[in-house]
Amino acid sequence: MKKTLAALFGSILILSACSDNPEEPVSEENGTEEEAAEENTEETAGEEEQGRKSDMASADLIDSAVANSEGISSYVAQQSFKTTKPDEESTIRTIMTFGGQNEFKLSVNNNGDIVTHYVVEGDHFMYAGNEVVQTEETMDIEGNDYQTIVAELKNYPEGEVSELDEGYAITINVENSAALGGLIDEETLKQVEAADSINGTIQLYFDGKYKFTGSELKADIVSEGEDIAVHSTVDYTNIDDVEMIEKPLNMSEEQ
Repeated sequence: MKKTLAALFGSILILSACSDNPEEPVSEENGTEEEAAEENTEETAGEEEQGRKSDMASADLIDSAVANSEGISSYVAQQSFKTTKPDEESTIRTIMTFGGQNEFKLSVNNNGDIVTHYVVEGDHFMYAGNEVVQTEETMDIEGNDYQTIVAELKNYPEGEVSELDEGYAITINVENSAALGGLIDEETLKQVEAADSINGTIQLYFDGKYKFTGSELKADIVSEGEDIAVHSTVDYTNIDDVEMIEKPLNMSEEQ
């Protein structure tokens, strides 16, 4: 999946797995189920809440979240990534599920085209046309377990901590590429540095027990004279509470 400059910012929110063939649609029945979940996510994720400034340091909050992530590997992550240009708008939504039995599911809705991938015991399947198809194409899901994701929060710059009604938020201002140096690789950083200007915020969310629950990015980018607005959210739910992923009934026939 080729990344534009705007898409590079979406990857900052630590949801790295993506579809190799986002243009291939799945069946109408499966697609309806995924779309309903994604629409619900869009309504709830990234809702702004005015918080009260906290005396807690962001590093201490992240250290607590890292400690609370120990041993956790299963979760559901729902992401919405929207880019807006003067004459074009694009929205990509994903639902990624890690099960507790070495199973993984990824549904990608790329502007209405939906594809669902499954990785079960190392084998990669795609669900399309009411059929399960095993594919030789690989999906790199290493490093997407919850514990590793939360550990990566240590790479974020210092931010301001706010107390919310149901937890905490860290707000990080992004006014240039310096704030992103520890978050992206050197090649990507060079592309970001080439932008004419960057202005935005990253917010990291935690519940009342210091467990990481999601993130939100809002940014206005000017690249080669073009204005691009980016809004991306990631919402982590069912943390350490996914025993098995839902799979098509005929998948077992393919194994």
